[in-house]
Amino acid sequence: MIRKSRIIATLLVASIATPGGAAYINQDGIGQVALLPYYGVNNNNITNINIFNTTNLFKAVKLRFRESRISADVFNLNLYLSPYDVWNGTIRLNPATGVPNLITEDESCTLPSSSQLQAGIDFSNSYDATSNDDLSEGYIEIIEMGVIADGPGETNAYDGDKYAEIDKSGIADGVISEGDRSITAGLIHGEDGIPLDCTVIEDAWSAGSVGANINGFESGSLSVDGMATSGSSHDPYDSSLNAGLVYDEQDRGGINAYAILVNIASGAAFVESATHIDGYSTLPQHYHINDSTSSQLPSLASGNITQAYMIDEHGGIKNSGTLSLTEWDTGALSDNQPNPSTPKGSNPFPIAVVLSADSVGVPFFTEAGLNGSTEIVATFPMRHHGIYNGSIASNQVDQTIAKCDGEFNDGIDDGASVAIPNLDVTAYDYPSIDGVYCDNAGFIDSVPDVEVALAYNDYESQSGALINPNDYLIVNPILIDPLNRSVNVIKIQSTGNGSASVLGTPVDNAFNWQLDAGFKAGWARILFNGYHYNIDPRIAQLTEINGGVSDDLVGLWTGVPVIGFTVMTADVGASQSGEAVDLIRFTNRRQ
Repeated sequence: MIRKSRIIATLLVASIATPGGAAYINQDGIGQVALLPYYGVNNNNITNINIFNTTNLFKAVKLRFRESRISADVFNLNLYLSPYDVWNGTIRLNPATGVPNLITEDESCTLPSSSQLQAGIDFSNSYDATSNDDLSEGYIEIIEMGVIADGPGETNAYDGDKYAEIDKSGIADGVISEGDRSITAGLIHGEDGIPLDCTVIEDAWSAGSVGANINGFESGSLSVDGMATSGSSHDPYDSSLNAGLVYDEQDRGGINAYAILVNIASGAAFVESATHIDGYSTLPQHYHINDSTSSQLPSLASGNITQAYMIDEHGGIKNSGTLSLTEWDTGALSDNQPNPSTPKGSNPFPIAVVLSADSVGVPFFTEAGLNGSTEIVATFPMRHHGIYNGSIASNQVDQTIAKCDGEFNDGIDDGASVAIPNLDVTAYDYPSIDGVYCDNAGFIDSVPDVEVALAYNDYESQSGALINPNDYLIVNPILIDPLNRSVNVIKIQSTGNGSASVLGTPVDNAFNWQLDAGFKAGWARILFNGYHYNIDPRIAQLTEINGGVSDDLVGLWTGVPVIGFTVMTADVGASQSGEAVDLIRFTNRRQ
């Protein structure tokens, strides 16, 4: 399996016809993007997160925590990792505030500072639509923002032998002279394991914000199309965008992540693997955590690569063609009060299609005599970008007032450069009325995007009464409307087994799946009558081009973006044993 995945990854890189390449899931367990489908702090659980820079480069990485209902950002931080550095932290419940709290003993350089994180920082429940119960579970995005220029060296970053620096003169030249400070030198861990000078991070941001002179760090920006933009990716100081960072093909990726859920009362532990994605962006995307105008960047929709690859059943490559951008920046359609319309990017489809599956399968075990329990985590990480969110995009959410300029599905880019009142900033690719920001665009309630059905078999191939998986579109399916959250926890229950919850999901947030009598162990499947991305009306409503995600689609792309795993526990003697198993993905690879 490992050998095959490496061959596929090599073929992908070798066969790329455009400089940007294409998005794909990297089965080797490293990437530019890593998605952890779950964190949780209920039922005596804590979640330990581990992020590994497997390269010899200095990496800037965004770590973002999203709650379980609407994917609202409840906390994010910047990691500045030296070569082969590992960062880890733990999410626990703060009983005094009722919300998750992130704490670490790690010394790697971060924003906010490692000393603040070592004291513990609460997640923020500042949204009108979320409760503390929603924050008690969620998922995690890890996105590489770029590589910090580290000066001369044959195996270092592709940076023209220039340093990311804070120049004493106020104008960086990439050369360390007397009085200058090398940013990467401060990130290096000394013999005591502590970085030599983490203050260089805040100082670099301060130096970059002094004025027009390029120095230290300066923030990135989205292009007029709503994607990452920069000047040359090889010169850390060629423009005022992403100053100090570079991003060449040989630099990108190499981030690994995993998490361990531990029940501190029972001792049961569950190892959670991340989904790793490469081919996300060719440009750096570096932002300060306190920049409210870019608080949601980088995102899964802000990369600048617009293609995606699917591997067929023989290990060959299927090229999707160039995928459409959305009609507007997906942040323009969001209503995460009290801070709506924050830019999120216009390029969600490459990530969405590589994460899509027609169905997913998991084992289950609910033997009452051993107190067997099984829960499925199904996370939909593209909901906040409008993909599988139970709604449809509209340029006239309020029918009593004027609609925003343009028409959907006309093949014309209706995005404009407008001032967003709540952010006091001009953003690109946003709805307008005669060039003035229009807040009448958004999502309106619709019928569910896709039909969801559940099916199961025992180990001897006997089927449950709910539905035959082979005929689920023909017979009357069991529709699971409660799978309408970003993170969904499904509790599988057998007759006569009153086993306790594993993850402790709040009652109103979980879905109970009652099995027929006699079913105690076997395989379960969640089946999606999902998107056909090139003809589905809800997808077409989002796209900038007319009618679907691509004008030159090769292969049939179906399903919905989903990640997750199943957790199972059982009593073994006087103790409890736990295991986590990744979702088995059933993806259309033949058409």
